Order: sequence, then C-alpha cells, then structure tokens
Amino acid sequence: MQSNPFNNLPKINKIEAINILRKPISEVKLLVDYYKAVFHLVNFPCEESEKVLLDFIKYDCEKLEYKIAKRKAIEVLAIFDCKKAIPTIAGFLQNDNNDDYLIETAIWSLGKLKCKDNDIINEICLILYKKFNNKRLVIQTLTNLGVRKEIDKIRSLSRDKESSNGVKGASFAALIKLAGEEDKLSYLKDFLKLSNQNDRHCAVQDIINAGHLSVLPVLIKAPISPSFKLQAIESLWNNEVVFWKNINLLNCIDSVIFDDPTKIDTLEIKNLNNDLSFYIQQLFHTDFNRCYLAIHELLKYPLDKVLYYLNYNWDRAKSDYGAIYFFINAYKLLLDQELYDELILDKVDFLLSDNWPNYMKFKSSAIQILGSLNENKFYNNIIEFSDERHTPYWKNRYTALLVLQDKQIHIKKKYAKLFLDDSHKFVRLKAKEIIP
Repeated sequence: MQSNPFNNLPKINKIEAINILRKPISEVKLLVDYYKAVFHLVNFPCEESEKVLLDFIKYDCEKLEYKIAKRKAIEVLAIFDCKKAIPTIAGFLQNDNNDDYLIETAIWSLGKLKCKDNDIINEICLILYKKFNNKRLVIQTLTNLGVRKEIDKIRSLSRDKESSNGVKGASFAALIKLAGEEDKLSYLKDFLKLSNQNDRHCAVQDIINAGHLSVLPVLIKAPISPSFKLQAIESLWNNEVVFWKNINLLNCIDSVIFDDPTKIDTLEIKNLNNDLSFYIQQLFHTDFNRCYLAIHELLKYPLDKVLYYLNYNWDRAKSDYGAIYFFINAYKLLLDQELYDELILDKVDFLLSDNWPNYMKFKSSAIQILGSLNENKFYNNIIEFSDERHTPYWKNRYTALLVLQDKQIHIKKKYAKLFLDDSHKFVRLKAKEIIP
C-alpha cells in the first residue's frame, strides 16, 4: 500500500541520517543506506541538513546506488527551498557522464527553486535543441518559470510528428500559459480521451499548468482516477468562491466523489468479451477506463447475478486496493437499485478500519454507504469524520458532509457546524452551503 519501500523501514532520526551521509563510501556497508538517509532527512529541514546534502551532491561516484541517492538529495534540497544550492545543482545540467536522470532531477529542482539566473535558464533552454529523452520536463519547467523566449521552439515541438503526446501536451500548456493561445485548450481536452492512460494522466498535469478552469466540466468526466481530478480542482481553484462563470465548484467536487460510472465519458475498447465474469475481471484492471466501462456494462445484466459474482470475487478483490474501489462502487450502485448485500456493512467496516491509510480512494465510497444504510453508526462517527487528526484526507471529511446534505435540515445543520473551521477551503465551503 505504500508508494515507497522506505516507508516500511524503521525511522532514522536526523543525527543518524547526517552521520550516514558524512561517511565515506569505504565505511558504508550498504550503499543503499545513503538513499535511506536522504529519504528520512527530508523530515528535518534546517541549515545543518542543507549543508550535509550540499556536501553529499558535490561528490562523484559511478555506483548506481550512490547516483540514485544523489538525485534524491538534489530533490530534497529543492523541497527545502535551499536557494544557495542553485549554482551547484545547475552544474549538473552539463553532466559529463550523460546521466539524463541526473539532468532531469536538476531541471525539476531548478524549477521548484524558482531559479531566476538568466545564464542557468539559458542552459535549460539549450536542452530543447539537444537529444534529450524528457523534453516534456524541460517545457514544463520553462512554463512554470514563465520563460517565453523559446515559444517558437516549443510551438515547433507541438507540431512535430516525432514528438510524443507528453511533449505535445506540455507544449500546448506552455503556449496557453505563456503566449495566451487559448485555442490550444481543445487539444488538451482531446488528450483526456487518448487510449493510453499515462497520456491521459499527463493531460491532467498539462491542464493544471495551463491554468484554465474552463476545462473542468470535461475533466471531471474523463476516464481517469478521481485522485487526478481532485488534484486538478485543488490546483486550479485558488479562491473561496463557489461559482466561476457557469461552473459550480462544489458540484464538480460532488460529481468526482460520487463518481457515477454512467456519467464518465468512457473510451471504446475493441474485442470485448460480452460475458458477466469477464466484466468482473475487468474491475481488477489498472486502466480506469476499462473499470468504468465494465461497471457500466455490468448494470445491463440481471443485478442479482452481478451481486453474486461480486461477492464470489470479493476475497480476491480486498487484497487489491485498486479493485476494491470499483467493487465498492459497484455495490453502491446496486444499493441505489435497492439490491442489498447482507455483508455490505462488514465490508464497509473493513474499508474504514485503520488497516488502510486515510487517503485510499475507496474510503469515501464506504462513508457514503455507511451514511445510507446505518445512520446511527454514521452519526456516532461524525466527530471522528470531522476531526482532521482522525480523518486527515480532506476528501473524506467532505464526503461526510455530502452524506449530511441529504439528511433532515435540523440534523445536517447541527453536524455541519463541526466542519466550519476546517483547514481545507473546500470542506469549509461545503459546510457553509449546508448552513446558509
């Protein structure tokens, strides 16, 4: 469930991490310890941490483990907003060992540090004219830094048949943001419909970089994870107003959290096997388009048979957190059709338990089912749902408000007050909507 294996290792304190990074290679038993030390040092931003990381990245070593740790150290310095690291990091733009990964990390970090040095920016620009595997990152960095001097080159890359969809998308975002060419928004909307899921994910980041709220109605219907959609809404909606032109912010968030597969603009897939068990198996797929399409198709079968197959495969699904999301959403849709699974509340208890991190996508769906089937238990847990210490992911606190929204007026107003001082603006806005 963890995205990084080092999350599962015993914690290293600041002194231990610094001592490891100060050791010469000859005294380190496992070179991977360098990465482990850097990984944990990110939790201790201070001048001493910055100094040891700066000293660490100045050393050259051909060992792969050291190179990986070095790249991570450069990234951490950028996260620390260590401006004095800029000259050293810029030195890696002309890496003699042709280490593209090191160059990529340097470019990203210089963008993160908001580098304003014209000589360094010119060096980044030159990479657009060289053979380089990740020109997408170069374009993104120049866009984030507001560098307009390479607009013509970026425009040519957007038209180049040899450019990947990722490079083209980043180029369109740059042309929109830096040159005001809003007609390119139509290309980014189309990229949300590309067959490759990674290309669709890149399109979301490009929409964020372009900075246009007008794309939200199309974005929220795209066949991608709701996590990407919420990230885009958070990034693009910078103020605390509910309406922008004809777009209602809260309606957009509500739609993403309910995540009704029948309202997703799924993409056609050829040679589908029109068999109920086949569509159940599709819920285990990593491509969200296939999963949304599968649920949509499942609703065409006798619902009691769908429930039987869901239950039959539940034990397998509950060890796959991607599949869990679509299984629990399928159960939710069956409940909407008044088809009740006797063990659904046991499933909900399992999903809402501390066995799972709070940010798991399926938590919000479980909260919705709980609020629908067991109001007493939902109200007994409302304090916990509103408490950021117990429910740190804002989406789940917002979901609790979504459930309250349909309750009797005196009840929803009473409990919505618990969320009025929430740290997240979307949760506060939702609470205020319930309590006008």
